[in-house]
Amino acid sequence: MPDLLDPLGADGMAESLVGDEAWLQALVDAEVALSRALVTAGLAPEWMLGVADSLADTAALDREALGAAGRSGGNPVIPLAKALAARAETLHAGSSDHVHVGATSQDIIDTATMIIAATTLEATLESLVALAGSLAVLAEAHRATPQAGRTLGQHASPTTFGFVVAGWLDAVCTVILSVMDARQKLPASLAGAVGTLGALTDAAETRLPGHPASTSVERVVSAYAAELGLVAPVISWHSNRLPIAELGSALAGATGVVATIALNVAELSRTEIGELSEGLAEGEGGSSAMPHKRNPVSSVLIVSAGKQAPGLLSTLYASLLAEDQRAIGGWHAEWQTLRELERLAITSTAAASGLLANLRVDGGRMRENLDITHGLLYSERVSAVLAGMLGKTAAFALVKGASGHVSASSPLAVVLDEQLEVAGHGREVRDTVQRVFNPEAPVGQTGPAIDAVLERHRSLVDQHRLAQTKVSP
Repeated sequence: MPDLLDPLGADGMAESLVGDEAWLQALVDAEVALSRALVTAGLAPEWMLGVADSLADTAALDREALGAAGRSGGNPVIPLAKALAARAETLHAGSSDHVHVGATSQDIIDTATMIIAATTLEATLESLVALAGSLAVLAEAHRATPQAGRTLGQHASPTTFGFVVAGWLDAVCTVILSVMDARQKLPASLAGAVGTLGALTDAAETRLPGHPASTSVERVVSAYAAELGLVAPVISWHSNRLPIAELGSALAGATGVVATIALNVAELSRTEIGELSEGLAEGEGGSSAMPHKRNPVSSVLIVSAGKQAPGLLSTLYASLLAEDQRAIGGWHAEWQTLRELERLAITSTAAASGLLANLRVDGGRMRENLDITHGLLYSERVSAVLAGMLGKTAAFALVKGASGHVSASSPLAVVLDEQLEVAGHGREVRDTVQRVFNPEAPVGQTGPAIDAVLERHRSLVDQHRLAQTKVSP
């Protein structure tokens, strides 16, 4: 059911990936993977595979009852393990002996966390890749579209819209790599009560006497991680919460980057700027009071996500402080925090992908806005050109003085030309200065920079395609 206060998640995609049903399935999948790993390592009979597969169906589990029962032990795994063991016994006598062996509640929840994280990162990655594709098209199409470069809210110097978009694309490429890296590093957790794998070692010695327990335990841990597509841990990470914090960083980074793009789209869609606008469908962006409004609603919601993410991430980093072998409250503080951060990453990147795919660019308005300051936008470039002929100090003083006389009827180009003529400078110098005011002239290194970012994007697309090929069945 859509959340009234979460319009960005109204399509239900995030809920399907990180909601309670997904979490219950992930917890069960972790328990099932452990039972199957015991079989792989020779610590459980082959028939347990069939039982484990039957346990994977969560339809027989009462999610609300498990949640309520979790209050007594502080987490839902304790009642879940009991429920699975009881159900297993109805399927095959003795099968409860092969449920939740060697694990502690934190192992199952941490592993389920990474199962959820895997699907979250994959969904986020797909949205980011689609977003990057739209940005690449825009950067190429508008590589020469002149636009006013703005700093601290004011017109500063000329740029091109393609160059601005290339900057966005470069940031998106960076977070794509971050998300891909995070997905590859997600660890399973199987360590037991205090991280020593003591209970699993005892089980190995009892069930496979004469075999090195260390070998059996290693096989269980490796098979467990492999069943779930996760990385086998080399040691317990119960009190080392960097895997969670780093995961959160990747999600917050993606959310922040797309929110930055959305913020710029919203700013450039202001009535007095009008250079960009969202491709709104009929009925979108309306106001309850003002019939004329076409609000940049997607941008607003994406920016909202970007403003929430840092606070959530700070909670995850606060949970790095963990005492003893299992922390008091820090681990628990991660659960809802990470889930909300995952929701934001999923929904904001998906919305950003749609926003840029339908973005409307008004190149004519960009060209008009270049003239708002009556040529002052070119003062930096004019100063640089004049410095080569008059010296830096004299050039800066000349342009600064001329800027004080600029008006709608006397743009900087005219004022400078008059002052240069009065100062006795010939036509060659004055023509050189006038050429600087051509809005269609190449701007600095915008072209090469756009080319470099587009090449980076192409390389990243190839890398992503190769990664998909490797994981395809």
